[in-house]
Amino acid sequence: MQDEQAFTPHAEPGWHAWDSYSPEAEFCAFAGTLQRMLRPTVVLETGVGIGRLTEHLDLDACTYLGYEADPEWRRPPAHPDQGTPTPLMMAQADFVILDSAPDFRFAELAMWAEHGEKGSVVLVHDAGNGHEAGTLHAQIGFACSQTNQPGMFLRNPRGGWLAVHQ
Repeated sequence: MQDEQAFTPHAEPGWHAWDSYSPEAEFCAFAGTLQRMLRPTVVLETGVGIGRLTEHLDLDACTYLGYEADPEWRRPPAHPDQGTPTPLMMAQADFVILDSAPDFRFAELAMWAEHGEKGSVVLVHDAGNGHEAGTLHAQIGFACSQTNQPGMFLRNPRGGWLAVHQ
């Protein structure tokens, strides 16, 4: 664990990170706390990777649908064969956490906006927080703003977006 400033130079001190690709430790803890507060029946997470965020979730308290696009990173509890959810799976989830590879995340965000269950909550990582226009983080943030779903941007160093499907 190290200071997030090693990966996001404009980050305020006090944020913690394992590496350049896993969400900040505090973002992971926030996702776990949000699950406990929302008490969703179905949690859908993309970009499971090595499970940094997943380990903060209570998988016994819900039906968990996990996906990892990269077969080399895919291991339980992620789906063994499928790297990204289908619209039907997205429609079943009350709480959706999106942190997959960029090639998938834009499509998954659009899928939630179109097929997500009314009242479902989405938490998107890397949605930008002071990142220059044209960066991946800024592009993800822009995509979030284009969903026509009400949400708010979070101020974690890499940025996040929290929204409720209407």
